Amino acid sequence: MLNKIHHVGVVVNSADEALRFYRDALGLHVTDDRIIEDQGVRGVLLKIGNSEIELLEPTRDDTGVAKFLASRGEGMHHICFESDDVDAELEGARARGIPLIDEKPRPGLAGMICFLHPKANHGVLVEFATPLAGGHEDAAASTIASHIDHIVISSNDSAATAKLFSDNLGIEIKRAMVRPGTGAHLEFAKLQEVILEFAGPGEVKPYDEVKAKLSGVVLAVDDLSATLAAIRAAGFSAGDPHPAVQPGALFTGMKGGTNGVPFGFIQYNALPVAE
Repeated sequence: MLNKIHHVGVVVNSADEALRFYRDALGLHVTDDRIIEDQGVRGVLLKIGNSEIELLEPTRDDTGVAKFLASRGEGMHHICFESDDVDAELEGARARGIPLIDEKPRPGLAGMICFLHPKANHGVLVEFATPLAGGHEDAAASTIASHIDHIVISSNDSAATAKLFSDNLGIEIKRAMVRPGTGAHLEFAKLQEVILEFAGPGEVKPYDEVKAKLSGVVLAVDDLSATLAAIRAAGFSAGDPHPAVQPGALFTGMKGGTNGVPFGFIQYNALPVAE
């Protein structure tokens, strides 16, 4: 059974440079930072709520992460789901005929891990992980962001992608809606505190191949004004707050994203924006 979102993986040119945003501006605490020789990456995990953000910097040119960086640039690479038994998850996926990258679990930064093939989930790379004893549960909380609120998965057919994730991963889709003003079709699932938002156009062309990608992260904050002040003081740029789709919430996004990742910040129970 998949318990929660363990982490979101982000490929970067330089982990040291990326830490200027994730650690220094957002106040996330590093829980692990090491080179994984067999994968040819430097991996850095940063704690946020019950999840983590994983920075992946290639250390040589012949790896999948290096090829991703060369072809697509910096950006969101994969989403990792935590399970008590990664062996059982892998065997269950194999029994259902889901395409795999790993034939058996292997050691990784998150513990014992395995990857499904991207074509299993309309192009989204999915990892399963069972953390080793000890974990990072006691890591200090962020000084800025409390947890990952949303992970956005964009698709040209969001309903089909949501159903595929539900069928393949056993994730329950909680609700669907049409975004006011845009007509975008949204479907939502939730694992612990993290919402998976499947987003796509309202009009679907049935003859097109369904394609999906990880397209954004929204962090929950207690004080959006203080968050923006900290981000700007660190030399990064963000938009001004405006009402979110959720009632009683304020939202703002980074201008241009960070390391190829579109970031947003949401404050719940906020006062309305003045007219």
